[in-house]
Amino acid sequence: MNQTREPYGHLFLILGIIFALTLLLFSAFVGQKAWSHQAELTRNFEACMERAPFKKVLDTPKPEIILSVEALQDHFDEFDRLFKETGLPPIWNGEKLVPWKDFHRGSIKIAKQCHVELGITQPQKQLKGTYAKHVWDPNSKIWIDS
Repeated sequence: MNQTREPYGHLFLILGIIFALTLLLFSAFVGQKAWSHQAELTRNFEACMERAPFKKVLDTPKPEIILSVEALQDHFDEFDRLFKETGLPPIWNGEKLVPWKDFHRGSIKIAKQCHVELGITQPQKQLKGTYAKHVWDPNSKIWIDS
């Protein structure tokens, strides 16, 4: 009687292994498709963000090139004051130091437009890298409160 049960035991074991492997392969396939979609959406968002004001900040001359030696100390004092006041480092816009949030307001408007164009509703989940951070989400508390 023990001999009749063994083939069924092996059969169930083999079917269980096949089912587990199939489930594993299916999960890997679905995960890969989701990851690829996320990467593609991020590339499209990055391309859309090329028109954002913060992308041009690298083209602006540095303060040490424009300012005189005497004015640099005032520049550093202003940097410290704005940093202490806002908790975020100010950004040189080519003419003066601007609070971080003020500088990025235009970029956030562009980000909001890009989200609408690309159908992004949850950037922290749908995007990768820097743009997945809450600070680049136009619906983040940092932008709603200001």
